[in-house]
Formats: sequence, C-alpha cells, structure tokens
Amino acid sequence: MMAAGRDNIVWLLLALLCRQSIVASALSTSAKIRAISFDVTGTLLATREPVIKSYHDAALWARLPDPPTQTQLKDGFKIAFRERCIESPCFGGVEGISGREWWRETVGRVLHHAKPDAAYTEEEFDRYFRRVYQHFGSPGGYRVLEDAQCLLDTLEGGSSDDILLGITSNTPTRHMESVLPMLDSLHDRFSWFACSQDVRHEKPAVEIFDASFRQALFWIPDLQKEEILHIGDSYECDYCGARRYGFQALLLDRSDNPSVQKYQDWMEAVEYEGKSLEDVSANTITSLEEVAKFL
Repeated sequence: MMAAGRDNIVWLLLALLCRQSIVASALSTSAKIRAISFDVTGTLLATREPVIKSYHDAALWARLPDPPTQTQLKDGFKIAFRERCIESPCFGGVEGISGREWWRETVGRVLHHAKPDAAYTEEEFDRYFRRVYQHFGSPGGYRVLEDAQCLLDTLEGGSSDDILLGITSNTPTRHMESVLPMLDSLHDRFSWFACSQDVRHEKPAVEIFDASFRQALFWIPDLQKEEILHIGDSYECDYCGARRYGFQALLLDRSDNPSVQKYQDWMEAVEYEGKSLEDVSANTITSLEEVAKFL
C-alpha cells in the first residue's frame, strides 16, 4: 500500500479513537439539510456473498479446466481491478467503452493473474465471463444493508419525508439502471443519480459532485450546496471529496462489517477547508440509523 494510503488509514483510526470525546457534531451548526446524497456499494448495498466466492462458483459452473482456487482468484482480482481502474477509469466511461466491455477485459485479467500459465479457450472464457456478469446483474448479486433499509424507510414515512434523496457513486451505470430497480424497486426512493461511468469522473473529483448537485437543482431550484448531506463509507472519496465540494458529509465506518470490502485502496484524500481530526471524528458514524440525529 502507498504511503498516502497508510496516512489516510491513520487519519481514520485516530478519528475513531477520539470520537467519544467529541461532544457536538459539526453538522449541528451547519445549514438545514434539504437533500441527502448516498454512495451505493458499501453504504446502501453489499454483495450477497464474497465477490471471490462468486467468481469461484462461476468457474466451477463453467467447468473451466483446472480452475483457480479462491485464494488465487482473490490475488488475481486485487491486481486486475486496480490495473483496470487506473488504465481505464470509471468502468470504461473515460475510455468510451461499455461497462460490459470493461468487465470482460477485467475478468480476463483476473484469470490471467490468478493462473498465469492457464490457457483457456475463447469458448471457455465466454462461458465463464457470462456467468460472472449474469450473477452481478441478478437479484442474487446484491442486497440492501439492514441499516440502509431502516434509514430509507424512516425518511420515507417519517417527519423527514420532505428531504430529497439522490445517488453519487463510483459505480457502473448498470447499478443505476438494473441493480437498484431489481432490489424491490429501490430506485424509486431516489430522485437523482450521478455515477462515475456516466459522468466520466469519479469521487473525490469535483466534477462528479457538481453533476450530482446540478441534478438535485432540477428538483429544488433554490437548493444550496451546503444544504446537501453526502454519506459514504470512503474517507478519501466520500467524506473528503464531498467536503471539498461544499456539501456537508458523514463518514460511514463499515470496518466491522465483513460484508463490506474496500477495493479502491489507492485513492488519496483531498484537502478541504477546516480539515481536522476533530472534524472527521464528529462526523463519523458506524450505522446509517445514526443519521436521524444529524437532520
């Protein structure tokens, strides 16, 4: 891991250690929240089973000759995913290719790094890739996290039902158009959707938060940046990125949830006005059920 990555982890650990000593939330003196922007994977959703198990099960189903082990696939996925995210950012959005094309190349790299000496035929790989791609586009791929469901139900049915909800996420377009709708029509809870593949920029870049803000303005024309609260599980992408842009933000610490894995561990935290240990500590939560006290 890069030195910057280690520094970011140190920041988060220190924030969590000091959290109990913070009396008041930084949000308590901020503008009234009129809209909430959510990250998706790791915040609202998690895979139903570990990604590597799904990849391994697909290899067995496709009857790949001498298939990679789960350990080999885990190592291969980590290398391949990082390579592809760096050389073709935003799931192909920057390069101008489809999400399916991006994942096809990525899954091929996973197999290559998992078993460098393996020589699968095109027919074998096509059968394997389709199974992987189908799985993560099916109801068996993802689930809504329990605290996310509770918060969304509270916002929809409680006194805070006038708060506009939207998505700002480093995810493929397919999450907006297929994954959210198939999870009990979860997309109906949200009014705007800014995803990195569409915007061609990923958090913590200013451009994706700007795209999110502009979409929210359609629904509330006089909305101000500081009236939007962004919530996500990445210190670097969600918390620092949102604060730099001018949104309020909450950092969702999912470190104790085995269902949530962090894959983009090379991202660097950007600077923002007022950045401090106390600020991060005051605005770190461990469950989305804690959000109500900030509203």
